[in-house]
Amino acid sequence: MTRSVAEVAGELGVWELFSDAVARRLNPARAFALIERLGALPVRRSHAVGLLGSYVHRAGEPLAIRLQTAQEPALLRTTLLHELAHACEHLTAANPGRHRCTHGPDWRQWAEAFGIAPLRTARSAALGALRTARLKPVAVCEKCGCVFHRLRRLPRRRQWLHPQCGNGKVVALP
Repeated sequence: MTRSVAEVAGELGVWELFSDAVARRLNPARAFALIERLGALPVRRSHAVGLLGSYVHRAGEPLAIRLQTAQEPALLRTTLLHELAHACEHLTAANPGRHRCTHGPDWRQWAEAFGIAPLRTARSAALGALRTARLKPVAVCEKCGCVFHRLRRLPRRRQWLHPQCGNGKVVALP
């Protein structure tokens, strides 16, 4: 079941903070339109263990916000606001169709308006533990016997070397 930004933000207790900040930054008609548009945007669960969330768009159209729900509750609220700052920055840009969402000055202003630190990255202990649990042995160094653990297998048709032991050949495990 896909839920909307308004539903998820309401459950996390950040919907009013979001809508009040948008209303303070934009004229009433534009603020109402942006709040309605983003409130209806779907929130999809992410299975990634390296990213806390992402704002998904194509050209000028927002498609969804992806959230990794295994993170800590306080961090989940901050992550949703972080991604909403990307969405607001994208949709209020001069040319949303050709816009790249970055962590530039406009995004930082939106982040500060939402009361979050304008930081590019955050770490989740819960996701770190989940990532560690998912690691599997994928290769071994022929020279020193070091075993490499990754989430995915090594790409085929590429020679891998282990520089820590003097460039021993790394062989993929079956």
